[in-house]
Amino acid sequence: MALDRPDALGAKAQPGTMADRHGSDGGSAADGFAAEAREAQAPAAAEAASDPGGPEERRFPDAGRPTDPDVATGSGEGDGDGGPSESAEAEAESAPQRPRTALGWLALPFVAIWRLLFPKKPRPFIVELPFLVIFALFLAFLIKTFLVQAFFIPSGSMQNTLAIGDRVLVNRASVWLGSQPTRGEVVVFQDPGGWLGPDETATSSNWLTKALTFVGVLPEDNGDLIKRVIGVGGDRVVCCDPNGRITVNGVALDETYLYPGDQPGAGPYGTFDVTVPQGRLWVMGDHRSVSEDSRAHKTLDGGTIPVSAVVGRADVIIWPLSHWGTLPVPKTFSQTGLSALSVLSAPGAVPTAAMVGALPVMLLRRRRKLRKLARRDESKRHSLI
Repeated sequence: MALDRPDALGAKAQPGTMADRHGSDGGSAADGFAAEAREAQAPAAAEAASDPGGPEERRFPDAGRPTDPDVATGSGEGDGDGGPSESAEAEAESAPQRPRTALGWLALPFVAIWRLLFPKKPRPFIVELPFLVIFALFLAFLIKTFLVQAFFIPSGSMQNTLAIGDRVLVNRASVWLGSQPTRGEVVVFQDPGGWLGPDETATSSNWLTKALTFVGVLPEDNGDLIKRVIGVGGDRVVCCDPNGRITVNGVALDETYLYPGDQPGAGPYGTFDVTVPQGRLWVMGDHRSVSEDSRAHKTLDGGTIPVSAVVGRADVIIWPLSHWGTLPVPKTFSQTGLSALSVLSAPGAVPTAAMVGALPVMLLRRRRKLRKLARRDESKRHSLI
């Protein structure tokens, strides 16, 4: 019997035993069990092949995965809806937009310059420096052209108010804004013709000096003149009254700003009696004995200068620091009655006065008309009742 159970004793099967019967029922059962096991394992293997993450991946499907579809794909495209990516949005924001209005087109060159000088992405300082210099020169040019400009005083015609070598700041914005020069102001004006000789209008031949002067870095010294306004359009300026003072519209000026020792009518030009035409000015220097002002050019348009020749009003002495100070209008030019005769002679004064006079009449006429209409409406209502 022991020979009939060799597997129980761990011995090899012998010929003629049950283990050697391949066609027997026992072998067929074992093969059936193996086939069933393989069929059971086939779906699991197929599922594992389709899901390489394994059971852990099925339990935590989002673990270790980027939530941004752009990062997951790496293609820079958006999700299934077709939205733009972050890089595309940034490029769209940085791209210049086409102006939609006339004001936008006017501002377009300035916006382009601003973006060129100040880009969003910082540049190295060595690259940034030339742009800063260009911007500074451009800003200086704008200031010099529209706001203020420095001028050099080459002569002593305005002593002691202004000394030789002083630098003054001239307010050009007042001219651009339509302000008219008034009595007592110190103004810079261009040569109206014949006031300066060839030597006095010579300028520097150095190209660098010319360029820096043009942009406003260096003070202007191209033959412009600087004087004090004594009379404006419509004024009658006379030299002199019995006390030796200049009068404007019959009012004597107390000129305390004159050079020490000078008289109001000092100089080789004698007395004068002029009526200033509209749109012109009568100007004189504070150092009367040496100033070649309106008195010296009475043969040229009566000695007056056009208002259009005025560059601007000198407001401040900026150099040297020991001379620093403002240039206010002297109090003598604020006397009562000084401008009484020339008020209606000022440009636009007559239309303004006519409008002011007509306004009360128009209001009264309108009020009477409204009352008449109200009475008419009231009578119509009574007739209907």
